[in-house]
Amino acid sequence: MSVVPTTADRPPPVLTDLEIAGLGIIDEIALSLAPGLNVLTGETGAGKTMVVTGLQWLLGARADRDKVRAGERAAVVQARFDGVPRSAGDWVDPEDGELLVTREVGARGDDATAAGRSRARIAGRLAPVATLSEVLEPVVEIHSQHESVRLADPSLQRRLLDRFGGTAVATARAAYDAAYAAWREAVRVLDQAERSSRDDASMADHLRAEVDEIAAVDPAEGEEDALDAEIGRLEHAESLRRAAVVATAALTGDDGARDALGAAVAAVRDVVDHDPQLAEPLARLEGALAEAQDVAFELDAYAEGLDADPESLDRALGRRAAIGGLLRKYGPTTGDVIAHLAQASDRLALVDGGDERLARLRAEAEAGEEAVTGAGAALTAARRTAAAALARIVDGHLAELSMPDARTTIAVEDASPGPDGADRVEFLLAANRGQPPLALGRAASGGERSRVALAVKVALADADDTPVMVFDEVDAGIGGETALAVGRKLARLAEGRQVLCVTHLAQLAAFADAHFVVTKAAQGDTTVTRVDRLSDEDRAVELSRMLSGATESDAALSHARELLASAARG
Repeated sequence: MSVVPTTADRPPPVLTDLEIAGLGIIDEIALSLAPGLNVLTGETGAGKTMVVTGLQWLLGARADRDKVRAGERAAVVQARFDGVPRSAGDWVDPEDGELLVTREVGARGDDATAAGRSRARIAGRLAPVATLSEVLEPVVEIHSQHESVRLADPSLQRRLLDRFGGTAVATARAAYDAAYAAWREAVRVLDQAERSSRDDASMADHLRAEVDEIAAVDPAEGEEDALDAEIGRLEHAESLRRAAVVATAALTGDDGARDALGAAVAAVRDVVDHDPQLAEPLARLEGALAEAQDVAFELDAYAEGLDADPESLDRALGRRAAIGGLLRKYGPTTGDVIAHLAQASDRLALVDGGDERLARLRAEAEAGEEAVTGAGAALTAARRTAAAALARIVDGHLAELSMPDARTTIAVEDASPGPDGADRVEFLLAANRGQPPLALGRAASGGERSRVALAVKVALADADDTPVMVFDEVDAGIGGETALAVGRKLARLAEGRQVLCVTHLAQLAAFADAHFVVTKAAQGDTTVTRVDRLSDEDRAVELSRMLSGATESDAALSHARELLASAARG
């Protein structure tokens, strides 16, 4: 009997196929990627970075429609993963074994795509573009060209630290967020109450006059309609009575309708036994007779009860005038008048009991601030623990990246409470022995910042087991032995996960498990791009081109083979 593996037992997803069409200079390419370290090389402008752009679009990034290839209706990016991540559980059955994700971005001025802009599919089903990030961000991590520059941003540093801190920081952050939101709401309510108290105090006499005026009349909801009906009845009482009396006489007087209906009933009743067809007409005649009798009784009672007292009319007119005055001020209906009374009464109550309520709100705001202080201290403590651990790990990676004397400090300093905590996070670096730690932007050269960014990314990837990592020209500002160190680091990073790296450095490319080269060529009136996976011999030729700028150099070819041999030895 076969055992179905649980989600935890399944291997992590692997990006097996990536297809891009109509993006930038790329007309149409397809990459069949391998596990381990995949390297993408090629001359500048061949379209390597567009591959990373395509992946960013698949992760839900904002799409620049100007990047759609000229003359194309849309750019299409499609990726196939071997294995289904837990984040895609709502879209595809994990037992299916693979996940297909597609993003289409329409060209500017083209309305053929959904909403004329962009559409996405997950496992063949249309999906909101925002859902792409929910599904793929836990699977694919992209390290862009400018990551080392962005790493100097304190807000990014804080997010990276929180990510590394895992559950401990996430739990403390959630508690802080709840406390901070409650405190800010308490402060908002207090500020509003204090402003209302000042404003309402000056309006107290006006509010009290409104409340007294409405309370004196005390209208009932819908009373204006009832009064209008009563006034109409009282004003025409005599004519109404006469009509009722005449109608009653017509029904019940001598030779009236009741007598006529009675005679008709008697005539039919005498012969109904001779023909059953008369039963239904007889029933209707009997009903009409009974109805006429009932109506006569009601009209007689109506005439007897009709009040033509002028005083009643005066009272109704006076009441209607009083309500009309309220409607003109607070209307247009008595329901609106009653609502205004409630609002004015509430505001008046705030004024009359304002000091007590303000004291209570101030106490709530103070309690909220204390809660924020406690939650902030807990979050800061969790961040400091994570900061010390992350700094040690980054230092270890930097030592392997030809920076053996570099020391990283992640400072978490107390600060006033804010939306992200009660502290400031800053990454500091002493790049060389004897140097004081300084902010990254001042302490490191471009090459050093690139290595620090790589070290941080590797540490984070190890912390949350990101299965697919993408590096776009992580080699900026480095070369020589340092480039070899970066290559070794990426190769080790690719043990147990998949790495895709766009690079210009032969020393780094030499460590690839799969090496792809992107080339472009003129074809008629346009330029086309192609991508090929290189054989071992072709890899040596490509590395020699990267080393010397030419493929005919025997020295460069020999050096390239040495690089490949050295990388194979690790």
